[in-house]
Amino acid sequence: MPDGARSHPALAGVAARAASAGSPAVLFNVVHFGARTTTAPQSQLTGISPPTARDKPATETLVVNLAGIGFRVHTWAPDVPSKPEGTVDAKWVPPMTPVINDRGITREVYGGAVVTNPGFLYDSAQSVELLITLSHKRWKPTFADSLMISTIYHQVTSAALAGEGTPILFLQSPAAPFKDAPPSVRQDGSGENPRLTNGMALRMLVGLDEARPDARLELLRGVAAVAAEHGLGLQVADRRFGRVRGEWWTVTHPHAQTYRLRRAALFPWATSEIPSSVQLLTFVGPARVGSSAAIASDLVTRNIGILAISEAVLQETAFINIVVPVAPARRAEQVAAGSCRPIVEGLGKVASDCGLTRRQEVRGRSVIGDSPATDYRVLATGPLTVRIEESAKRRDRAVWISWDLPLPPGGDKGRLDVAQLVLTQLLSSGKVAHARVDYYRSWVSPSGRVHGNAKIAVLLDGVKDDKVGEELSTLCPWTQREVISQLVRQRIALRTIKLRVVWRERWLGRTNAA
Repeated sequence: MPDGARSHPALAGVAARAASAGSPAVLFNVVHFGARTTTAPQSQLTGISPPTARDKPATETLVVNLAGIGFRVHTWAPDVPSKPEGTVDAKWVPPMTPVINDRGITREVYGGAVVTNPGFLYDSAQSVELLITLSHKRWKPTFADSLMISTIYHQVTSAALAGEGTPILFLQSPAAPFKDAPPSVRQDGSGENPRLTNGMALRMLVGLDEARPDARLELLRGVAAVAAEHGLGLQVADRRFGRVRGEWWTVTHPHAQTYRLRRAALFPWATSEIPSSVQLLTFVGPARVGSSAAIASDLVTRNIGILAISEAVLQETAFINIVVPVAPARRAEQVAAGSCRPIVEGLGKVASDCGLTRRQEVRGRSVIGDSPATDYRVLATGPLTVRIEESAKRRDRAVWISWDLPLPPGGDKGRLDVAQLVLTQLLSSGKVAHARVDYYRSWVSPSGRVHGNAKIAVLLDGVKDDKVGEELSTLCPWTQREVISQLVRQRIALRTIKLRVVWRERWLGRTNAA
């Protein structure tokens, strides 16, 4: 943010985070996981213990799991204060066991250290959350759609940068789309239908300076212009008194015909084939305003599509996780492998594998070497198999969970996994045919409490669409009670446990514990 944004809450937050870290740099692990074939089982990787430091809980954890592929990110402070020679030190971590096991699962681990950026100031309480919807249908992007997602990502990150340099704190796509209830339904949310876990939507959280309302308006005008140009839906988190997260104010609805015409006009040469082979990319470096826009601009310039993205700031360190489709002409040429490169070299290699046009047809020269992301590293794994068709056939519904509880006593601190407990309990109910942890975010406070939230994709067994909400209304409270009982058996005091398992996101805003 500019100097005018360095208000007391942001400075206090930075000071508190720096004091708790005790080091000018943070350590990190990034795990890329997926499958080589469509018959390999899907991997489930959650938990707050880093692969290279299993005896301790990570300070912050992010997990994304989608269509048989995903990312797992951990950050924590070193025991002895230290910093790398440059701003980023990243490397591939040799596996203790074969990288590809006998079931066809690929798992690449990367580790290193990043010098935190004390100039990246934000107050998470002062922010605006946006939901941009391409379609309310299930996530099933084609090569042409991937180029549209790249374009939209570039334009909304550029709009955030233009809005007085507002920082992007979180960005996720695909995401659960939201439909307004019809006028005949009560406005307290009781008429809301269960939401699809993943639709053609992008959700983002942007930090703002409350002393600069003009920056907020400029951001919203810029994003609204992008939505109108491409026929997208736009919803803004409803921050009015009495409203909670998960309630949205609709600005525009998606317009399918405008989107199709815009896609055809921008990418008439792009195929409507659904990608089956992808690379997983993680861009890592000190959190800086403008780094997202710089990376997005380079991807658009090189005609690299985006199927999914998960961007987050963990301990003042930016992690931009992207799933990009491998170009059809180069699918047979590659062997699954992991690499760690400087951003200029890394993006050049990605472009040669995943650029959807010939080198002579790119839309401009890369300037990533002279941008806020110039010292970032690119961690790349692939090609891996993505199961978009299989994922789109299931009508998975979203179950939301949040928790706040102390770490268990003794040596189990790194193994506490609330999301996995909830997942296991759901599957044991006899009513769930399939479930997976779709999104997972947790952080450990200096006082030793674990805070987290997650989204679980649930497919009920033999339940009609009009009965899903009724069934989930019974299943979620039962799961919540059973998981709390398990936590108590792990010697965590009942009075200290706060857990919510709900199928309406807005219900996470309730304050009662059990």
